[in-house]
Order: sequence, then C-alpha cells, then structure tokens
Amino acid sequence: MANTEKLYYSRPELFEAESRVLAAGGPPEAPVLELDATIFYPEGGGQSCDLGTVASLAGGGEVPVAAVTEAGGRIFHALAGPLAAGPGDKVLLRVDGERRLDYSQAHSGQHLLSSTFMRLMGAATVSVHLGRERCLIDFDVPAIAEGDLAEAEGLVERIVADDYPIRVHSCPPEDLDSFPLRKRPPAGEEVVRVVEIDGIDFTPCCGTHLSSTGKLRLVRILGTEKYKGMTRLYFVAGSRAAADYRSVSRIAREAARALGTSVAELPDAAAREAERRKGLELAVGALERERAAAEAAAAPEARAPDSGAPRGAPRLAVRRYEDRSADSLILSAKAFAAVGLDVLLASLPDLTVQVLSPRPQARLGEKLKPCLALAGGKGGGGPASFRAVFPDAASLSAFMAEAERELSS
Repeated sequence: MANTEKLYYSRPELFEAESRVLAAGGPPEAPVLELDATIFYPEGGGQSCDLGTVASLAGGGEVPVAAVTEAGGRIFHALAGPLAAGPGDKVLLRVDGERRLDYSQAHSGQHLLSSTFMRLMGAATVSVHLGRERCLIDFDVPAIAEGDLAEAEGLVERIVADDYPIRVHSCPPEDLDSFPLRKRPPAGEEVVRVVEIDGIDFTPCCGTHLSSTGKLRLVRILGTEKYKGMTRLYFVAGSRAAADYRSVSRIAREAARALGTSVAELPDAAAREAERRKGLELAVGALERERAAAEAAAAPEARAPDSGAPRGAPRLAVRRYEDRSADSLILSAKAFAAVGLDVLLASLPDLTVQVLSPRPQARLGEKLKPCLALAGGKGGGGPASFRAVFPDAASLSAFMAEAERELSS
C-alpha cells in the first residue's frame, strides 16, 4: 500500500483538506482509516498527535479523531465514532488549529531551551515530553544553578524578541553532514528532517514547529528537580506561557492584597507572615499539650482501680472529639498513656482514630487489625500504637465499638 502523503510537513498552513480513504479497519463503531494524504500529525518525537474531525463528502456529520499514529510509514487515524466512508471515498479533514499551534510553540520552545543550555553549560538533552499542562526536558547534568536558569531564560528571551527564522531541511536532497547537529539523527531513516533556528540550532526532528522564534511570544522556565541523576526542567511556551504569566501576576496581586502590601514587597511580607504563623503554631502546640495533660490527670479512668478489678487489668480511656484534628490526637494519646492508661481516641472531623498504650505487651496491632478490616478503614500499627483513617462516620463508629470491646476484654 502506498504511503500517506504528509501534508502536515509540505503544507503546514493547511488546517482543512480533502483526502481519499485508502483502507478502513477496526470495528464499525470506531474505524481506523488510512488516507492518501493527511494534515494530521501522528504522535511521535515527544509530541502528541493532532486532533480534529473527519467527515464523509458523500454525507453525514463530522466524526472526532481520537488518535493518530504512524508505523512503518503508514499513518492510522482512529475515529471516535462511525463514518459512512470506505476505500475510495473522499473525506474532509479538519485539524484543531489551536492544539497544533500549542504543540508547535512547545516544540520550538524546547529546541530553543535545549540549544541554550547546551551552549551555556554543555547540558545535553536526554529526553523530552510535551505535556498538555507543562513540558519537560531531562538534561544530563546533576543540577542547574538558579543563576544559570536566569541566564538561559534571558538568552531565550532575546532570541524570541529578535525573531530568528525557523527552517526545515530535508536530507536528502540536502546533505546531512553539512549541518552541525546538536544530536545524532535516528538510525534507519531514509529522509531526515533537520529543524534549524537560523544558525543557532540544528536538530533532527519529526515534530511540528513555528516559522520563527517571534511567534513563540514567551518561554517560561517553571522549575527543576533531580531525576535519576539528571536534572528535569519544566517549562511552558507561547500561549501557555502567556496564560501562566497572567495567572502568576493575578495570584501575586491577590496575595499582596490579602497581606496588606505591594507586589514588590510581597516576599518580605510573606516571610514575616510565615514567622508569625510559626510562632502561633508553637504557642498552640504548647496549649494543646497543657490541655491534654490536664485532661489526662482529671480522667476518672486514671484513679486507683476498684479492689475487685483483676490485678494488672488494663484501664481504657475512650474519647470522641468533635473539635480536635487528627494531629492533636497524638498529643492527647501520649498524655493519657503517661498516667498509665490505654487510650482509644477519635477525631470526628478528620475521621481518624489513635490508639496508644503505655504497655509494650499490649498487642494493639494484633488485636485491632481484624476490627479495622471489618469496619473498612485503612491504617495499622505495632504492639503499643495503632492509627486508622475511615471513609465515613459510620465506619469509624463501627471500629470504635469493636475496638473498645476488644481492648476492654
């Protein structure tokens, strides 16, 4: 079967075109078409495929394209619904132009960042993923300093502003060896596409790109993280970068307004607020410890046991709190244990239970795991400590009842 003509390369400005069906496979409710020509870019090179619609020129509505893939030179268009067209029939193709532009901006932005970090610090690109929310590049260096990130972003900004042309070379007919390639081309390709950013970068690439760097508008580095001994860099470009800039600016204005300061003074104001909050948290923690100690000391379960109670029998305190968080439970539990009590505490708002015993031989995990399984909660523990979280109040109540019976026996 003849290969599909790749109009997304030869006529990248086309977002609507007619084509003829070469073959149709798959189930009737979701057919897979091969066409004599296509404007749909197939998934590859770290870039997702184009989406859009296909319609039969013989009649019928447009059917969404679910996926486009390439294998062995053949391009397969998987549709999301039935189409009244078979081999020999003509169809009308429409590509989602905004999605194409978005990925072209991301891909050209990635080439520009990769070449900039290579020139700036010799960091080679290992892998790339152009995601829907943000894009990433893995560089073969263990870390990238903040100063290098700022310098790279500044260099990219100047190249975008100077609007360098972006060209695509096909080798052959052009000579692949005549280009100073940033990376080696894939093996076994009859024709290698080289994407050039006007003397700055030459890279073998099968993806879609802009016609000049000015159409990128903006490239924003979002941050980095360590990944398998390398550095993973996150970025956005084009319309996504502009939207991110607007979002960050709006958030900064709202934060400044909430703190009663200006955007310029926001870092200092946020630092002061963080220190104030830290002080309040320490004070609240001290008060919670005092409250827990007072409550434990006054607990009736802490009094001397009846003379008729078995010698060494555990004394159990059970409490259900409507006004305490899961984090504060451990403070209360430790206070009860300090006066010699086994304790079964529940935070009703956080649907959390904390169990603690001053006795290493209490076997809490062994006793309470069956209760937890019956109630449908998640958690666990060891001989003297157990903690569990529940999906709803009924499950928590069921566990508390079973746990109280088990620990009181």
